[in-house]
Amino acid sequence: MEHRTHPITLLQMVWRFLFLLIFPVARGFLTALSGGTVSIWLDGAWKDILIIAVIFLLAFLQWWCLRYHWEPAGLSIRKGVLFRRRMFIPTSKIITMSLTRPFYLKPVGGVQLRVDTWAGTGNNMDISLILPKKAASAIFSKQENTLADPDFTPREYHPKGLYITCLSAILSSSFAGVLFFATFISQTGSLLGQEFADRITGTFERLTRAIAWGIPPATVAVAYLIIFGWLYSFIRNLIRHKNFVVRRHKQELLIDSGIITNRSYSIRLDEINYIDIRQSLVTKLLGLYSVFVNAVGYGKEKDDISAMIPANSWDRLQRHLHFLLPEFTTSPRQVKPNGGAIFRFILDPLVPTLLIPAAGAVIAMLFPSWADFTYSIVCMAMIPCLWFLAVRLLDFFSSGIGRQGNIFTLRYSSGKQLHTVVLPQKRISQIVLRQSPIQAFDRRCDVFVYSMSEKRTRHHIRNLDVAQAMEIFGCNETGAIPFIGNQKPLISLTEYLHPFPHYLRSWKPFWKKG
Repeated sequence: MEHRTHPITLLQMVWRFLFLLIFPVARGFLTALSGGTVSIWLDGAWKDILIIAVIFLLAFLQWWCLRYHWEPAGLSIRKGVLFRRRMFIPTSKIITMSLTRPFYLKPVGGVQLRVDTWAGTGNNMDISLILPKKAASAIFSKQENTLADPDFTPREYHPKGLYITCLSAILSSSFAGVLFFATFISQTGSLLGQEFADRITGTFERLTRAIAWGIPPATVAVAYLIIFGWLYSFIRNLIRHKNFVVRRHKQELLIDSGIITNRSYSIRLDEINYIDIRQSLVTKLLGLYSVFVNAVGYGKEKDDISAMIPANSWDRLQRHLHFLLPEFTTSPRQVKPNGGAIFRFILDPLVPTLLIPAAGAVIAMLFPSWADFTYSIVCMAMIPCLWFLAVRLLDFFSSGIGRQGNIFTLRYSSGKQLHTVVLPQKRISQIVLRQSPIQAFDRRCDVFVYSMSEKRTRHHIRNLDVAQAMEIFGCNETGAIPFIGNQKPLISLTEYLHPFPHYLRSWKPFWKKG
């Protein structure tokens, strides 16, 4: 039997037709330009009312014709007023199903049901419906029962609050908070008047001057804005990951979290692309690691979660990982950069680290009155440069590739994060070995591993031995495919660029026993 979605869906439908309001707005604007009075505008108000009625009528018709039906074989959806459209997603093709209960839908009993498969796009979920809580929970439970096995004992993991706090700190970004405060002040000026917004900015300016302690107020203002922005992002992440629970069944992974907005995810285990063990510079110094899961539909939206295990020590993390996902096991480095490759790692951060102080000194000489402010800006700009340099140094001492059976462990850095990616061979779509002329004389190359996912995902490991890299991936010179141009990843084992084949030499793989 087919069912309709929650009536609150009408508001979503109305939003799609708000562009029709341009006609009433244009009519009022033209009336004002022609010198018309309010009475003249009111004489044609029936036209505006008619357009608003059309908007609600179109929204109602779309909602009335939107119906869904869940059966053991899959989820079917029928929609469309003039042009009818029917969609069917087989249960066996559903990779991720999620329930989101935002705080604004709780009073009306609404729940957002989302379904994702390999057939959709990388930006939006394949199916997103707002259903009554009882109906959405019933569909989620039926999907859970489909993947459950009565002979398998479920496993449950409840991380400690301290680890959730560490994870929230790791995921926090000052940029998101600064963007929020800027938008807040701008919208406050629009709603409550520019005078009220000026009072907020004036209070902030006086506060920064009062606690500047001899530092230029502009520098203090930027610093405090970054700090407050980070705190805002931290609180949001803490609320999002509160009550974090992971449950493992034989064929699925269930993840719940949130207190204000509750989220539940069901992920098909055999469709997990890879797991990503991440560290920042701070967590590296603290010896903490966090595990994230890459699967279609998981962590896709802006406020979604993508973690599986919050911050833990390495030994504890290995126990939890074996408890939840024994299919993904890490292996030690078997191919790694040589000692002379350190300059290859630190070159990118070293250039701005040297140029910024030099540029600051030149500006201070040319504009002495701005010297204090210039040096403050230079000091602030040096922080991310030194941070990046430290991450690349750690990357040099930890990067490489390991292999255990058909499971690869890729260690590298990307931006300010250190990654340890555990990737099954069946999830590799392309491998590119890129070699510069300088690397050719040392038989070195950069390895790019492209993994199967909705978006183009690349793992970059720097400056490895060519022969060792080819051997660990199970290919040789004759089995390699020439790399031509900037083509997209295809389903192939290896793409290989090597201008000097005589540099290849035999190598005994470390992972093979006997």
